Amino acid sequence: MMNQQQKKQIEQQIQQELQQAQQQMEQLKQQGGLQQQQQQQYGQLQQQLQQAQKQVQQLQQQQ
Repeated sequence: MMNQQQKKQIEQQIQQELQQAQQQMEQLKQQGGLQQQQQQQYGQLQQQLQQAQKQVQQLQQQQ
């Protein structure tokens, strides 16, 4: 079992990753029309966001 401190650290890490991914997505949007490569990147970022959100939910359920 993980203790509270470990959970908090992991949650903070995931939150930071979420914020970074969202910033990257914003930057891509602001750069105007997404090129094909950027669209792939955008899709990957969205998947990462969803995965991170699932991880957070799992951690919260374990408490």
